[in-house]
Amino acid sequence: MIEAISKDDARLCASVVKEVASAKGLTHDPAAIGKLTNTVARLFNKGLREKDQLIAAAMGSDGTA
Repeated sequence: MIEAISKDDARLCASVVKEVASAKGLTHDPAAIGKLTNTVARLFNKGLREKDQLIAAAMGSDGTA
């Protein structure tokens, strides 16, 4: 069963996506942002909860986390 995450956790993930997309120059590519969002969500669900850890993992990921 899918569990909803808190607003704070959703904001954390959104800020990570925004920061990584900006750093990688993906801000105008909706498909890449969708893939990045999926990657960050998977990393979050695997247990990464700190912003710095999520950013580092997402920056090094090829989108198949």
